[in-house]
Amino acid sequence: MFKSSFIIRLFFGFVLSGLILVQELSAQVTPVNKIPEFTFSTLNGQSFTRNELKKNKKLVIVFFDITCDHCQIELAAIGDHINEFKNAEFYLVSLNQVAGIRTFMSTYGRKLNGRSNVTVLRDFQNQFITRFTPVQYPALYVFGQDFRLIKYFGQNSNVKEIISTVNKI
Repeated sequence: MFKSSFIIRLFFGFVLSGLILVQELSAQVTPVNKIPEFTFSTLNGQSFTRNELKKNKKLVIVFFDITCDHCQIELAAIGDHINEFKNAEFYLVSLNQVAGIRTFMSTYGRKLNGRSNVTVLRDFQNQFITRFTPVQYPALYVFGQDFRLIKYFGQNSNVKEIISTVNKI
């Protein structure tokens, strides 16, 4: 009886310690201030690097996961308001497999598909998290023409606030 009680207390002690550590690490992580070097791929398998980002527009980079409810809602909302974004280039980045990303885009990002200012990318080398240091899904970054961070938006962001940030001169 003593042995099983001890093991249960030990297990919950480890779980609690792990939760505290995760909270402390999350509090310490801050999004990147400037677009780092990276190599992603297009959904057709072509390499896409930082050098290929547009240099004369604001850049909106959205890191998403196809199973994330918040990502589904946010990308659908951006699609509903895509015409309100002025002079912005969108880069949607996911770690998921191409087939899943295509399905996600045809369902939640359908109003973004085929737009000349929207590029969907796959992070096939798992670089995004370590280089951009997102705090959660979805992670939306607005960068200026100088590749410096203007504003970071996390989960449950307001699309009108994103539009306002992107459209500020």
